[in-house]
This record gives sequence, C-alpha cells and structure tokens, in this order.
Amino acid sequence: MSNSRDSEATRRHLLEVSAEEMRLYGFKAASLSKILEKAEVSKGALYHHFANKQALGYAVFEEIYAEQYLGHWRTALAYDDLVEGIRLMLAGFQAHCSIDDIMQGCPVNSVSQEMCATDEGFQQCTSNMYKTHCDLLMTAIEKGIEKNILKPDLKVEQTAWFIISSFQGIGSIVKSCRSNECMLKLHESFIEYLKTLKL
Repeated sequence: MSNSRDSEATRRHLLEVSAEEMRLYGFKAASLSKILEKAEVSKGALYHHFANKQALGYAVFEEIYAEQYLGHWRTALAYDDLVEGIRLMLAGFQAHCSIDDIMQGCPVNSVSQEMCATDEGFQQCTSNMYKTHCDLLMTAIEKGIEKNILKPDLKVEQTAWFIISSFQGIGSIVKSCRSNECMLKLHESFIEYLKTLKL
C-alpha cells in the first residue's frame, strides 16, 4: 500500500512540475531534463508513469489544466443564477490575476492553440474538455429556464457554445494585449451580454 501511495505521489508531483513548465514555456519548449531536475526524480521514474513526452502532456492537460478550468466553472454554475455565478468567478480572476498571469494566459487556451492543429491527442483532450464544459453550461441554462431566471426561448446548446467561445476569446485577446484594463472591460462586456439572457 505504501509503495502504491508513493508511486501515485511521484506521478502527481511530475504532473504538477510539468504543468508549471508548460504554463511558462508551452508544451514544445518544456524541457524534460528541467522537469526531472525540478521534480527531483529519475528518468526511469518518469518513463514508469508516462510512455513519452506526449503522454505526459496529455495527462497534464486532462488532470491539471482541464480539471482546474472545469472546477472554476462548476463552482460558478452551482449558483441558481448563472450570470451571478460567472460574475463572481470573473471577479475572483480579476482579484488574483497578476500581469505575469495575463502574459502567460490561460494554460488550457495556450496549449490548445499551440498543439491542436498538429497533434491529434491534444486535439482530442481539448475537444473532450469543451464538450464537458458545454454539458455543464447546458444543464445550468436549462435549470435557469426552469426557475424562471433565464428566458424560456433560449437556444440552449448554441448559447452554451457562444458563452464558451466568448470566454476563451477574451482570454486570447487579453493575453495578446497584456493589459489588465483590457481584461476588465471585456469582462464587463461579457457580463452585460449574459444579462440579456435573463428574464
């Protein structure tokens, strides 16, 4: 049992160190040698858990980046009023987002833009995550309609995908502009759009 726990702890540590390297430098430029050095594990330990760098990258995306991303959204969409839940989520980002965070951007967004066009594995990871995100939003929208908070004639799936694309588009623009002011203005506009969904 102890060996199993130690092995799982090593795997998780490798994922966390790799996630930070990928966030800072992107997947392609992330160095396995630096990851091993920072994680203080052997190459053998790395390859015990992951067949190659691609497998490590997929695991980082699914188990670290996607889980963090979806975790924020699950918390926001737990509110009966999804507009208020999303507003609070964005306010949290604004309160804790440094200029370095803005420059590095959302890791989900950054890695998917870097890798999806050339790597089928990353494309599938990204597609799966956005499908889950869409399902969460559709459920929240349907709940809002049932509770007479949102307009009854909303096209649920289209609305969910538009919210996702707007959110990620904002992230891309803010990263390019490297501007906190830009983020605040776009978040404000996003919330104003979401308010139009309400009765």
